[in-house]
Amino acid sequence: MRVLIKWFYNFIGIVSIPFFYLFSFRKGYKISLKERLVLYKKKSVNPVWFHCASVGELNVARPLIEHFSKKYPILITVFSPRGKEYAKRIYPYADVYELPFDISFLVKKFLNIHSPKILILVEGEFWFNLVDETSRKTDIISVNTRISPKSFKTYKKFFFFYKYIFENISLFLARSEKDVSFLKELVKDKKKIVLCGDLKLVSSAVDKDVYLKTRGKVLIVAGSTHYPEESVLISVFKKIKKKYPDTALVLAPRHVERVKEIENYLKEEGLSYSLRSQSKEINGDVYIVDTIGELAGIYKYAKVVFVGGTIAPVGGHNILEPALLGKPVIIGNNYEKIEDIFNYLSRIGAVVSVSSDEELEEYIIKALEGEFKPKIDLIKEQEEVLECYIENIKRFLEKSKHAGNSVSKTVLHR
Repeated sequence: MRVLIKWFYNFIGIVSIPFFYLFSFRKGYKISLKERLVLYKKKSVNPVWFHCASVGELNVARPLIEHFSKKYPILITVFSPRGKEYAKRIYPYADVYELPFDISFLVKKFLNIHSPKILILVEGEFWFNLVDETSRKTDIISVNTRISPKSFKTYKKFFFFYKYIFENISLFLARSEKDVSFLKELVKDKKKIVLCGDLKLVSSAVDKDVYLKTRGKVLIVAGSTHYPEESVLISVFKKIKKKYPDTALVLAPRHVERVKEIENYLKEEGLSYSLRSQSKEINGDVYIVDTIGELAGIYKYAKVVFVGGTIAPVGGHNILEPALLGKPVIIGNNYEKIEDIFNYLSRIGAVVSVSSDEELEEYIIKALEGEFKPKIDLIKEQEEVLECYIENIKRFLEKSKHAGNSVSKTVLHR
């Protein structure tokens, strides 16, 4: 059965190459056929190989790539051309290639050229030949393993195919209990499943050196806001300012082209304001961040943070950045895009979802008075998550030096 599946899969893969190339060309993506067909000479020697689909996965893997680059050469493959350019920029010390087409002889050629010590798949890159051929040469570890309900249904429906992928992965280091529960129905050997936690807890930590003179103001920072979130925040802020006159509201709209719209609204409400592009200090009631790339650094000045796209029906934006700085975070009820991380942060008291202006005001006041803050030390949590990933990967790397790549079945849990 396996041989028939492999033959048919390879046939479909070969036939699909021109269609994939034309589709990419029409979408404006410049793919490298030289790399996809492995038409190059040897460059990497026994590297630790990370495969990341695109930019998001490259960011998630950052703590692991940076850690293992201190001791081993690093090889990174990506699926998207955009991811390739990004990887080259942020990991200049690594060899970066587009992933070969998932056809047996191409994957074999890639493996013979690079001879990786190990393959680390980031999140959910389960390619049949990539896993099948690599598992014959070395171990494969899936990190921050993510299985969505939709993917789980697909894996179960076509389990006759996917079982060959899951059985050839040596270890799954999962991000959440929900992912573990899905994996337990897909993976025969349950000892291969370890709950380490979400790597985004570590990779989302930001230490940007952004200067802001607060002039003694206590800041309520609203990041990545959409219409009509600014009007809600301004209305609530005006009530809060009557009781807490030393507060100021910082608005960082998701799209800076909306700044004029926000300025006009502030004028109508009779509030003074200043722009980040014109001043590095708080000079009025409201401070508008009309610059790109500084929000994460401005969060450190906040007493409390509201993250947008959650009152507006967007689905939510990054709540980890302010939470990892120890800031209490408030969001609205539209958070389906960040539900997993919201559920985690909610359990430890770092974030709350509100459903009305009154609740928003209530929790901002609680934060100002120190009654709303995280229940645990997130820095310690970060350290434990990262240690779980690093120690389990190290165990396989150390054993790979011995004959047969034999690895102990003992796994290291948090």
